[in-house]
Amino acid sequence: MRSMMGVLQEEFIRLKEAEKSYLREIKKLPRGSLQVKKIKGHDYLYLVSSKNSRIRYRYVRGVPERELQALKEGIVLRKKYQTLLKEVRNNMKRIAKII
Repeated sequence: MRSMMGVLQEEFIRLKEAEKSYLREIKKLPRGSLQVKKIKGHDYLYLVSSKNSRIRYRYVRGVPERELQALKEGIVLRKKYQTLLKEVRNNMKRIAKII
């Protein structure tokens, strides 16, 4: 039984480190999502994010294709990290109940 508790405690510590790592990476990445609005027959790209329960639309214009691609990849990566962070926190709750 002691060895199992030791393994669970080690796993809990590992999950804490993973949580810190994911939070650090999430802070570096852009918030929100990209949305295309059609206005008078033209497509306009907006970065949509929320802050203090207010939704902000920021028009993305004149951005080179390479930067736009990096923005898209950053948003996808942020969502992936947020999903992984949620899984880590759920696992931490389970282990905390057992310990």
